[in-house]
Amino acid sequence: MMTVFSYSSKQPELVQKFIDKNQVTFPILSEQASNIERHGVKGFPSAFFLDSTGKVIWQGILPRAFESNDYQRPWLDGLLRQAGVEPPPIPIRWLDFDEGVEESQWTSETRLIFVEANRCDQSERIERLLAQDEEIAGLLNDYIRVKIDGRAQLDIVKKYRGHWPGDLLIIDAKDQVLYRFWDHYKDIPALKKALYDHAN
Repeated sequence: MMTVFSYSSKQPELVQKFIDKNQVTFPILSEQASNIERHGVKGFPSAFFLDSTGKVIWQGILPRAFESNDYQRPWLDGLLRQAGVEPPPIPIRWLDFDEGVEESQWTSETRLIFVEANRCDQSERIERLLAQDEEIAGLLNDYIRVKIDGRAQLDIVKKYRGHWPGDLLIIDAKDQVLYRFWDHYKDIPALKKALYDHAN
């Protein structure tokens, strides 16, 4: 990854300001005229996706940061596959408990609470399941995803009669428990059915 900066190299303070503000870690080319011509830049901002041989397989304007990840990730995965690279699993964005409660009250959406504990086999199994099962991973976007530390937040585990350590709980916007994974331990089809049934 690199960027061609539209400022001249005679204005290094502007380039440095951009680097500092955005915490840029990739190379920056700043000779405006020569690099714009070399890379075929027709407008701003322009982006190019090259494979490992240097062949341009996409050129255009990148999705904006505020656009939904539901759009950005499949688009990027498609480019990676064109370049011969299998995309990594989509990272799960977890909220803490208070953020999840606030968002569910505001949106009336259903929460998926992951009760975890460090070095807990059951927690690790659940985490792998959520990341590696494509069907389940695709359903997670329909929930407000919350992660709690089962040891440190045992009061929350008890409130919902969850299992510590290692459980998944589906909680509606009225704070009612709709499903506990531990009640159907290792029954993955039952988990998928619950996720489908209670998706927003």
